[in-house]
Amino acid sequence: MVSLALKDVGATYGRRVVLSDINTGTLKGGHLTAVIGPNAAGKSTLFKRIAGLAAGPGLVHLSDTANGAEAICYMPQDTGANAVLTVYESVLLSAKQGSGWKVKDGELAEIDRVLAALKINDLAFRGLGELSGGQRQLVSIAQALVRKPEVLLMDEPTSALDLFRQIEVLGFMKRLAAQSGMAVLIALHDLNHALRYCEDTIVISGGSVVASGPTHTVVTADMLKSVYRVEARVEACSRGRPVIIVDDSITFG
Repeated sequence: MVSLALKDVGATYGRRVVLSDINTGTLKGGHLTAVIGPNAAGKSTLFKRIAGLAAGPGLVHLSDTANGAEAICYMPQDTGANAVLTVYESVLLSAKQGSGWKVKDGELAEIDRVLAALKINDLAFRGLGELSGGQRQLVSIAQALVRKPEVLLMDEPTSALDLFRQIEVLGFMKRLAAQSGMAVLIALHDLNHALRYCEDTIVISGGSVVASGPTHTVVTADMLKSVYRVEARVEACSRGRPVIIVDDSITFG
């Protein structure tokens, strides 16, 4: 099973340091890891650095079982997809990335399977330009999954989805990670989703890791106050699941 670890990882844009001294324990395949933090904390830059799309010091270490650079797939917030293409064509192009153009029956079957799993097979022959933001986000997930990555970096994959679809997609990704052994890192703003679906959580603020570990030990009232500047508490709800309760006044100081 694949694993990923970051040691003294940083990222720079020109002379500007965006990330510094990012260290994690071993992030194992088979479950979801949330990457959380305020806006402009460096979450997207961290994903680009892991994927080799941003420069910087430090070591991004994949286990020996991983298939090199091809093991990592980065799903950005905005894929900039060509609106002229149909959904099926865009997913097919993603599947063929880095390989020849001869299409095999197995590849077509895999595309059909992924579209059906995300329940967007009815959109297959619609143009990307006709879709809503939420539908395009689901297509982006399909484009990532059809590449069968071992490490998947998902940058706010639920931001344009309604609540039902958010729950559906995160539940699907949790099951898929467990079944495939894929290591999935997901940047999230909804911390209750992190508590419900992600075994581990990394908190980034100001370009550095301020906390990491099992989600229930990381997402605490003290962390919410220091990182997000909100007065809140974490309580058990139905089935013992933790949930964040924000007090009437969300700012302090």
